[in-house]
Amino acid sequence: MNFKNYYHETPSKSTQRILNRYDNEDHKTAIWNTFVDHHLEGIADDDFSITPRLIPESYFPVIEKTCKDITTFLLKVISLPESEIKAIVPEGPLRNYLINELKVLKHQPKRLTGSFRFDMAIVGEPKKNNPPKLLEVNEIGFDGLARSNVFQETLMELIPELKKKAIALDTAAAEVRNMQRLGKDIVRLQYDCYNWDEEKLRLRALELGSRLHLISPSQYKCKINHKDFPLLERAPFTYSNGHVKLGKLKPDAFNMSFAFTLDDLKRDHDVYAQMIRSKTPQYGPFITTLIASKTVLILLSDKNLRRKLLGSAEKLNDAILPAFSLAGNFDEARDNYGEYVIKHTDGCGGEQVFMDKELLKWIKKIPAKRQHEWVIQKKTLLNTIDVNGILSRSKKVISDLGVFIHYDWQDGKFTHFEVGGLMCRATNKGLKVNVSSGGLQVAVMLEKGK
Repeated sequence: MNFKNYYHETPSKSTQRILNRYDNEDHKTAIWNTFVDHHLEGIADDDFSITPRLIPESYFPVIEKTCKDITTFLLKVISLPESEIKAIVPEGPLRNYLINELKVLKHQPKRLTGSFRFDMAIVGEPKKNNPPKLLEVNEIGFDGLARSNVFQETLMELIPELKKKAIALDTAAAEVRNMQRLGKDIVRLQYDCYNWDEEKLRLRALELGSRLHLISPSQYKCKINHKDFPLLERAPFTYSNGHVKLGKLKPDAFNMSFAFTLDDLKRDHDVYAQMIRSKTPQYGPFITTLIASKTVLILLSDKNLRRKLLGSAEKLNDAILPAFSLAGNFDEARDNYGEYVIKHTDGCGGEQVFMDKELLKWIKKIPAKRQHEWVIQKKTLLNTIDVNGILSRSKKVISDLGVFIHYDWQDGKFTHFEVGGLMCRATNKGLKVNVSSGGLQVAVMLEKGK
C-alpha cells in the first residue's frame, strides 16, 4: 500500500528503545511457544503482532467522552416510542424482521444492559481536539472481549519493562462486572461450539465469583463434539412463570454468543420470539440490533437528530464520518467512488464491504428497490503503525481501533458506563483490516505519562 498522507503513530523514544530490543526472532519464537503451549487452544491460529500499539494515556479521556456520546445517542434512539423508532431507523432485512415478525418493539426492555464494540479509527495525532472516528457499531456476538486480555498478559510477561511504561485494560473483567449487575449466573447461548475468547471470558467470570454457563438450546438440534468442547452443555430452553430455564438452571440473565443473520432469525423464530417476551433480562438485548446495522451511521450523520437526542448538533461533529443511503444518491457514489466505502446494512465481519473500483462495479449490480439496504460512508486515512507478526514479518500497516463499551441504561440515563478495553486490527494488504481479509491482531495499551 501507498502510505502517503497517512499519520504514523510512534511511542516515546524511551518506550521505543524497549520495543526495539524485542523486535526480533527470539521474541517472536517466545510468543509463538507461549501461544502453542497455552491451555486455551487456537490462540496461534491467527497472526498477532509481537509488539503492542501504544496510545497516549492522555488520549484515553477523549476516547471515553466520544464513546459515551455515541452510546448515549444509540440508546436514546431505541428508548423512543415505537412509532418514532419505526420512523427514524431506516428499513433493512434484519430491522424489518425484528420489528414486524419478532415484535421487538412491542416488548421493549425498560432496562438495557450489555456491551458494544465500536470499530473506530484515529486519523492524525491522538490529541484532545482530534477524537477517533466511528467506522461502525457491533453489538450481539462481536469478538475480542477476552482475547485482548490474553494478548496483553502475554506481552506484559515477555516484555516485563512494559509494566512500568504501559497500562493494560482488563476488558474481560469489565464485561464480567457489568454482567454482575444483572446477577452472577449468566447463560451464554451457543450453537455447537465455542472459541478460546469465550473460554477465557468464562474463566475470568469464575475468578470474579460469577458463573458463565455455555449452553446450546436443544431447540437448535446441534450435534456437539464433547471431546473438543467439554464446557458446552445442551439443554432445553423453557420458561417458568415467564422466566427462562435451561434444564434445571434458572439464570439471572442470558447472553447470545453469535451475531444474527436473517436466516438465523427465521430458522428459530419461535425461540427468539419467546426470548424477546421473557422476563429474564438479556445481556445485550435483541433491540440493540436495530442500532448496530450500518444504517445507524446515517442516523449519526444527521445533525437534527443529534440535536434532538444529544442537545447539540455539534456534538460528535469531529467523530462521525459523513454517511448516506445509496438510494437517491447513486450518481454521487458512482461519480466519486474513490472517496467512499459502501456497506450492506446487515453485513458483518468485513463481508459486503466494497471500495474503489470494487464499489463502482458492485453498485451497478444492486437493484433500485434494494438500494436503501446499502450505506455509503466517507473514507478516511487510518493511522499507520509498525508491527511484526508471529505469522508474518515487520511492516508498516493501517490500523483500526476496537473500543469495548459496557453500559447499563435505565430511565433515559446511565447507571453504569465504562470503556473497558481496546484492541486493534491492522494490514498492509488493502483497506479492510479484518483478520479474515488478511489483517493481524495487535494488543493496545496506554502509554503512561504521554
